[in-house]
Amino acid sequence: FGSLYPALKRLLEKGYVTTYEQAQGARQKIFYRITEAGRDSFMEWLAVPMEISDGGSKNLVKIYFYDLLSADIRNMLLLRYEQDNMQYLKQLEKLESELSSKVDQEKDYYKFSTLYYGIVITKQTIEWCKHIRQGGALQELLLEM
Repeated sequence: FGSLYPALKRLLEKGYVTTYEQAQGARQKIFYRITEAGRDSFMEWLAVPMEISDGGSKNLVKIYFYDLLSADIRNMLLLRYEQDNMQYLKQLEKLESELSSKVDQEKDYYKFSTLYYGIVITKQTIEWCKHIRQGGALQELLLEM
C-alpha cells in the first residue's frame, strides 16, 4: 500500500490512467484503466534499452512485456543487452585478474565470492539472451542448466 497507491496517484496526475467507481458488494471500489497517453508512455519506456545498472528485476519486467514489441525492436534490444553484459563481463574478469594477486582469497573469501557471483550471473545472462533471441525452446534452456 505504501508504494502502490502513491504510484497510482502519480499515474493519475500524469493522465496515464483514469478511475471509475463501481459497487462491489456493500462498498464502492475504485478501478483504474490505462489511457492512450499511458499506453504510449509505457511503450516508449519498453523500447528504451535496458541498463545493467538497473538490475535484473527491472529488466525482467521489461522483457515480460516484449511480446508487445515488434520482432526487430525486441531483437535489437536483447542484442544490445547481451553486448552490454559481454562488456561488463570483461570488466569483471579484468578485476578478478587484478585482485587475485592482491587479495588474500582465504581471508577475503566472501568479499571475493561476490565478484565470482557477478561473473557467473553475467555469463548466464549472456547465454540466456542468446537463447531467447534465437527463439529457443524454454525447456531446452532449463535442461542445459
